[in-house]
Amino acid sequence: MSIEKYVGRLVRVVYMDRSQHFSMRTIRIVQIKNGTVRAIDVEKGLPRSFRTDRILAVEPVMLHAS
Repeated sequence: MSIEKYVGRLVRVVYMDRSQHFSMRTIRIVQIKNGTVRAIDVEKGLPRSFRTDRILAVEPVMLHAS
């Protein structure tokens, strides 16, 4: 999975943490370095880090004009 193409974009990810719990997050990817995604969690408004090997799925979020 090539997540690098989503730097700067809003995406939805399925993530498995170290305890093997799954979550779905909407994040804006800021940087990817050394196997770590640095992002802003849109729902919480806080910076977060995710290991790339624990991201199981990624899809871009399309914003609709209103």
